[in-house]
Amino acid sequence: MPGIGAGLVRAFAACLLAGATSVVHGAGRDDFPTCYGVLGGMVQEQPAKRELFVVIDQTLEFNVDLKRHVHAKVHEYLQPGDRVSVLTFSAYAEGRYAQMPLTGKLDHPLDEDTRFETGKSDLRKFDRCMERQQAFVRAKVDETLKAAFAEASTDLPKTELMGSLFNFGHGVISASQTPEKTVLIVSDMMENSSAVSFYRNGGISNLNVDAALKQTEEAGLFSNLGGATVNVIGAGISGNDGYLSQTAMRKMQSFWRDYFEQSEARLAGWGQPELFGSIQ
Repeated sequence: MPGIGAGLVRAFAACLLAGATSVVHGAGRDDFPTCYGVLGGMVQEQPAKRELFVVIDQTLEFNVDLKRHVHAKVHEYLQPGDRVSVLTFSAYAEGRYAQMPLTGKLDHPLDEDTRFETGKSDLRKFDRCMERQQAFVRAKVDETLKAAFAEASTDLPKTELMGSLFNFGHGVISASQTPEKTVLIVSDMMENSSAVSFYRNGGISNLNVDAALKQTEEAGLFSNLGGATVNVIGAGISGNDGYLSQTAMRKMQSFWRDYFEQSEARLAGWGQPELFGSIQ
């Protein structure tokens, strides 16, 4: 598994905090210390323009290669100035509730005018802090993803994917003030709840897309994802006979494309199981 151990995460945090301060943004929580504290409050930090929401389904277990794939795609996406939030969900069972184990913002680099007006000593401190912050964020993301995958269980009775997306959409994603929202869902995408189940009528191969969408509407499960683009990793990996047929996969993808359109979002990347392109 890529990433840095918990001990090194603490070491990075200690180094970073020596020249940085924690801040609270409009989102109300920031798990990453900011480097702007070394500038003595002379420069105002900019809000994030992009936010990545990583939603992890803990009702199934992923193999090592797919876990590494998720780590790599998240790191490939993140740039200075971005915000990243990790959200996990499982069955509605005791001790298995939805959580947000990580949310934080990477600092923007200084523009050229600000760099010119900043003293050399402060500038060196800021640049060193920014390097440490990048390593710290990478380590925290890896640590959080690793823990989320480790807590997964296939013994849970249901997959409340749409219910979780409803809660995350209305409670977190649409509420974000970030102009560009991107959602990465790590899941087999096979809904199996009391309201809608892809396993009815002989299994997912016989999924009736229109009927499932009607059930979703009747159950009030369409979300509000705030105009986000949605990417998926892991689609179809836990079919009863291994990977699902292309016919079954096309039906499932068709359902989710319509679901996201009716949830104020757009399906931009569909990984079955890996996402070939970059997160969009």
